[in-house]
Amino acid sequence: MTSDTVPPIDQTISFFRVGDLKRTRDFYERTFGLRLVYERDGNVLILQATGESFFGFVKGELPADQPRPGAITLVSSDVDAWSKRLADLGVETKGPPIFKPEFGIYILYVTDPDGYTVEVLDMRAEGWPHAAQ
Repeated sequence: MTSDTVPPIDQTISFFRVGDLKRTRDFYERTFGLRLVYERDGNVLILQATGESFFGFVKGELPADQPRPGAITLVSSDVDAWSKRLADLGVETKGPPIFKPEFGIYILYVTDPDGYTVEVLDMRAEGWPHAAQ
């Protein structure tokens, strides 16, 4: 391997600090069907979103008055079905799905139990590398 060769990236994990790991796990398993793949010492859990894509949650303090940086974004070709599922589960959204032409997305917003924004979106912008179906 030369210095110009980029080593492979095999998987991705995005980490978020949460106040209650059990509540977080319950929310993401029940609401979005994510699957627990790793847990360590009651301080870290990792949920699988897709084949090689994961969300990690770390137990920590979250002052109520501080904003939650970042968002958890789930890309789906059927945002309306997600909207119906969330309504059926009694999960409050920030309104119905909307199309944002400036970004080329059809999007639905949810807030998780720790205050993070969860976006369920259909990337309709030309040139987006859609997942193989």
